[in-house]
Amino acid sequence: MSTKKYSIEIKVGIIMTLALVVFIWLFNYVKGLNILKPIHSYYAVYSDINGLQESNPVFLNGYKIGLVDEIHFYPDNSGRLVVVMAIEEDIRIPEDSRAVLFNADIMGTKAIRIEEGPSSGFLEYGDTIATEVEQSLMDQLNEELEPLKEKTERLIVSLDSVVTLVHGMLSGGMGHDLTAMTHDLRQTASHLKRSSYVLDTMLTDQKGTVQTMLAQVNHDLEQLDYILSNLSQVSDSLSEAELRSAINNLNSTLAQTALLMKRINAGEGSLGKLTTDDSLYIAIRTITLRLDTLVDKIIENPKKYIRVKLF
Repeated sequence: MSTKKYSIEIKVGIIMTLALVVFIWLFNYVKGLNILKPIHSYYAVYSDINGLQESNPVFLNGYKIGLVDEIHFYPDNSGRLVVVMAIEEDIRIPEDSRAVLFNADIMGTKAIRIEEGPSSGFLEYGDTIATEVEQSLMDQLNEELEPLKEKTERLIVSLDSVVTLVHGMLSGGMGHDLTAMTHDLRQTASHLKRSSYVLDTMLTDQKGTVQTMLAQVNHDLEQLDYILSNLSQVSDSLSEAELRSAINNLNSTLAQTALLMKRINAGEGSLGKLTTDDSLYIAIRTITLRLDTLVDKIIENPKKYIRVKLF
């Protein structure tokens, strides 16, 4: 009996062990981990995980390589959170890589993206990866809309001030002034309308007279144009005759001057002989030389040539 009882206990133990293993496998499978694959853990520390939960995926180049296995506070009571990432793939992560917390979908589901650095060294299993929090779409939208919101608020305040000022002007004496001004403008428009009607009537009634006056003015203008045209022709004729006479006189004078120069060059007349015969020049030069010699001799011996007698 004892042997049979012992055998039953062994079977129960084996069944419970198998059940525990299956439970653990199912639990990890539901979480997204396959315990049949090797699992490597890396750590990341964030000041705020923005709703990141366990079992959220971990990506590398858009491919899921693991999931968030555990989240707990950093033991130094600083309020930071430690995220344990279970990596199923047998990959090496460069030392200067970053674990970026981002929104995986439009609903705001959080996930971690491993961005590899250019370092040739690799992290060891269990090392801590540098972290970064990517700004969500809503945060970016709020950041871009914040300046517009401030400008809109300032514009609303300015418009409110303007409306208050206008309301104050209209509620005071300015409102009566505007009403009176509007009334005056209406009266002026009415007077202009009546004046235009009277002018149109006058032009219509005196249409024949006006046309006669315009015809007479047109005739007078044609006569004036004819007179001016004749006057222009007369002045042109006079100018042309005077210019022609002046040109003829100039041509005659130039011809006589040319004839005179021709006679002078030919040696005709006294002026021609003076310009062509050098005998007069030679005689004058001889007399000048003799006078110079005489003056020199008088200066050298004045007593010989000049005698002075005293009474």
